[in-house]
Amino acid sequence: MNSPSIVLTDARFLIVDKPAGWLVHPTRPDGTFTLIDWLREQYPGEFLSLVSRLDRETSGLLLVARGKEQASVLGKMQQRREIHKTYLALVHGRPPPSGIIDQPLDRLGKHQPSRIYIRQAVVPGTYPALTEFKTLATRTHPQHGEISLVEASPKTGRLHQIRAHFDYLGHPVVNDKIYGKEDEVFINYIDKAFKKPDIIGRHCLHSSKLQFKIESGSVDAEIDLPSDMAEIWNASRET
Repeated sequence: MNSPSIVLTDARFLIVDKPAGWLVHPTRPDGTFTLIDWLREQYPGEFLSLVSRLDRETSGLLLVARGKEQASVLGKMQQRREIHKTYLALVHGRPPPSGIIDQPLDRLGKHQPSRIYIRQAVVPGTYPALTEFKTLATRTHPQHGEISLVEASPKTGRLHQIRAHFDYLGHPVVNDKIYGKEDEVFINYIDKAFKKPDIIGRHCLHSSKLQFKIESGSVDAEIDLPSDMAEIWNASRET
């Protein structure tokens, strides 16, 4: 598994490139080495706080505050939606050229039986969720069939927002084990992953851009598609 890297360093914050497969912080007391552990090794004795988070399988840019004061400042900016995030995703099928997905999300298990506790779904009257997107290109992959490269900008911060919204559209993220598949796919994957972690490729979602304003100007960090997603895309032919 690749190691994280620091993309941008400032006295007030860090922007980090998290590889797929890394937890951002511990989820259970099993000694798993996480992104925050790695950061504390790089900056010993310093107070560091994750302003944004990514799912374990999602790669890309994360914002980290340096010091308690900046954690408060940047945290409030995050709450006010002043930190703008853009993602790249490979999704099944051919979505519209552009659009806004304005559909509320909630945990599915609160409303109907679901064996996956964290699974989100569009449920009327629940938590507002809005995602803007553009379809950049569509190709045909020998294994996945028709897939599209999309750019998605969440305007709210719901759990699994992009993944759940594109599943709602009928264009789930490539290799997603929760959305667009039966519950058994994820449950079987979890059972087998302890023996063979790479039995299924990770879901193709990547945090590619972070933009926000600070007193001294604007911050605009951007990174390319990671190699594993690029490999899938480059193996596809234009349609």
